[in-house]
Amino acid sequence: MILLAKLDSAFGKTLKSRRCSSNLSQEQLGLKSGLSRPYISELEMGKKDPSLFTIFKLSDALKVKPSFFIEEIEQVISIS
Repeated sequence: MILLAKLDSAFGKTLKSRRCSSNLSQEQLGLKSGLSRPYISELEMGKKDPSLFTIFKLSDALKVKPSFFIEEIEQVISIS
């Protein structure tokens, strides 16, 4: 259970960092990905865990490979 919470938190940090570096608001990312702004907010806060389908939608909207999230999360978790 603790690992899952760490994963959700790491995913949220990675998502927010990439969204901000892409100069997108949560609303803009929602429009590009087909996801709601509140859902993106919950992902970024680590309150929700994304499905594989969601990761692919976000990856497409942020113009990164889906593996980008896994690689970044691995780095965040190994540092923590």
